[in-house]
Amino acid sequence: FGSSMASGALHFLRFGRRPAALVAASSTLRPRALLPPALRLRAFADMASSAAAPAPKDILLLDGTRLPCESLGRTQDLALIWGHGLGPSAPRAMTRRTCESFAMIGAAVGGCEPAEDPIEGAETSFGAVLYDARGHGASAGWERHRDCIEQFHWRSLAVDMLAVASDHQRSLGAERERQPGALIGGYSMGASTALWAAYLCPSAVRGLVLLCVTTGWEIRAGRRGNLLASAKALEEASDPDSASVVRGAAFADLPTEEQLKAANLKMPILLMCARDDGTHPAAIVERLAAVLPSGQAVITDTSEELRSRFPGELRGWMRTHFGIAA
Repeated sequence: FGSSMASGALHFLRFGRRPAALVAASSTLRPRALLPPALRLRAFADMASSAAAPAPKDILLLDGTRLPCESLGRTQDLALIWGHGLGPSAPRAMTRRTCESFAMIGAAVGGCEPAEDPIEGAETSFGAVLYDARGHGASAGWERHRDCIEQFHWRSLAVDMLAVASDHQRSLGAERERQPGALIGGYSMGASTALWAAYLCPSAVRGLVLLCVTTGWEIRAGRRGNLLASAKALEEASDPDSASVVRGAAFADLPTEEQLKAANLKMPILLMCARDDGTHPAAIVERLAAVLPSGQAVITDTSEELRSRFPGELRGWMRTHFGIAA
């Protein structure tokens, strides 16, 4: 049964639905919809880790940088473009799949299947498009410009995220009817990247999901010092490329509250974090919710509760604003 679970996970990651063999096998246990959220999350993480990752597609950016990209679930209907977090001590080890948000996004996508196969006229389901951010994982081509640490600022990574979104839209084909704008989001660095993308180009963003936004504004001073120390350690370890990535992140910051308030971003926005997470302070989410007119903040007491609740909260938010199936 273990091998069939692994192959089933790979099939799901590629095609957005489980093969009949896995459906039959799992039905003898307990229907996934009846599992508690924490068990659904663990089940997806276990299956994903036992399955080989599908071959990614490289997205070529204007400066020659390539970002490996892959899809989870039914991205033909509606896709959430998702950015991962920073790897402060080893950027190359942080990827779209090693980030702790991978299991949460996978569980959210896996829980929204309206049926094993799409049904004509059924409610829209959704998937996620994940990629390795510039300076992380298997991204390549940026190294020749490593002295330009501004490329690792969140406002610059926002341009990369919009390029990933644009590439996905083009891949659907001109014949498919779709609303303009992308649904974007991310975890930590990815969340701050998505916020910058919405601020810089609000007409290109139809929805925003911000999970565990980074420190920002006056709160960021302590984090900046830690990141600069990490960059120095990477330089001393003869890894100047990674040092530049982390140094660029150290000098990144969020748009100011005044800028965000003046921008009057009207797209629906879901913000989530946990109060026991000092790296991603709840105070940031509370202050963002106050200046984002359509912001919906969900703050849990613990990170464990956040991991458990995020998939269901995301599906509910998607159902409310974009009509996806429950």
